[in-house]
Amino acid sequence: MDNLPIFLDLKDKSCLVVGGGVVAARKMSLLCRVKAKITVVSPALSVTMRIRVGAGEVNWLATSFSTELVMNFVLAIAATGDDDVNYQVYQHAKANNILVNVTDNPPLCDFILPSILERSPIVVAVSSGGESPILARQLRACLETLIPPSYGRLGALVGRYRDAVKTKFSTLGMRRRFWESILQGPVADHVLAG
Repeated sequence: MDNLPIFLDLKDKSCLVVGGGVVAARKMSLLCRVKAKITVVSPALSVTMRIRVGAGEVNWLATSFSTELVMNFVLAIAATGDDDVNYQVYQHAKANNILVNVTDNPPLCDFILPSILERSPIVVAVSSGGESPILARQLRACLETLIPPSYGRLGALVGRYRDAVKTKFSTLGMRRRFWESILQGPVADHVLAG
């Protein structure tokens, strides 16, 4: 395994997206879903990005990338389509200890954005480590047929009762047995059936 799969809490964290095209818009949309504070740097924006800017979800700096812009961010994504600019973003992010992802260039990535199946609060991420994003998307599509949306309701139910179960069952083993019986029994069947 080349990459450690982790889930980052980016809510209210400052994130930079350099680029205004379709690829940058996809990356920006992921950051919007986790409620990050997003700044987009690009002289021009795709329609999707303009809508997000107009809705006040994204801050737009209508300029070309410059090194002074890579400060005070926890994460940066370079998606310009210009290898030289993307490399500049990478260099300056690294110099400032900012996690960076350069689209379609795994050697210049601190992290990979996986293909995501969301059944909130359940999230499944499939990654090929940047080797075959299309294969990762196909695997995610297979998982979508195996994991219906009702699993999100089941995850939320468990979340609502988690503290009460901790209070009732003092050991980890007791709690694990309880949750296994719930998740493999009639309660789960009823939740999954709606």
